[in-house]
Amino acid sequence: MRSGSLARVVMASLGVAVVITLGCGTPPTTPTPPAEALSSTVKVEFGGRVVNAETGGPVANVRVSVTALASRGGGLREARSTAEEIGTTGGDGTFALRLNDVPNDWTMLGLEFTGPAGYDTRGGRLEPTAAPCRIAPCWATADRPEIRMYPTLVIRPGESIEVRVEPSVNLCAFGGGFDCRRVLVEASPGTPVELEVVRQDSKWPMGLVESIWDEEPVLRRVVAGGVAYVYNAGTATLTARR
Repeated sequence: MRSGSLARVVMASLGVAVVITLGCGTPPTTPTPPAEALSSTVKVEFGGRVVNAETGGPVANVRVSVTALASRGGGLREARSTAEEIGTTGGDGTFALRLNDVPNDWTMLGLEFTGPAGYDTRGGRLEPTAAPCRIAPCWATADRPEIRMYPTLVIRPGESIEVRVEPSVNLCAFGGGFDCRRVLVEASPGTPVELEVVRQDSKWPMGLVESIWDEEPVLRRVVAGGVAYVYNAGTATLTARR
């Protein structure tokens, strides 16, 4: 790449940069490079801060990586970060992610935040402009968002716990996407456990599913160990019985 015939245009805002290579200012005596010689990719930088969704405190050692990519020319497909493109939060919860060779017509990057022990993994979407999000949670490249992560909830037979489901932290996919929160059910393998959720302050119905893909939420669900999901934003009491 010759600096005399190509210019680098850097758009930066709040610590986030998208670097694009464009042709410009070619002297008359210099042949114009063919279109295929121009860069078809960009570098994307994105940063933020991961915090505990309940306390607001920073969460360290969260792994930040890419899981999906959408572009105008290639549609939506699975994508994986290289070793150099994985971020990790520091003691203050902040991270910086630099992605190389992203198609210059990209429209969305799917992100995964893998927490340390005691925290649930969560997802997110990164978009190149500040256009309204179609599916929350998502951010624009100009954002340095505060990304909330749930501490893992655990319930055992004979216990009742309060479950607070916050908007736009985790999503279950039934019906097109609802706020939900995972609960680990600790019981001996094969031991049936009945769960009951009682809504406290939500304006939406709240219920239980065993998978984020379930389409029929119910008020009671029997699980033999494993996980359950409380769906819809609000506060509820969850009780486990044998």
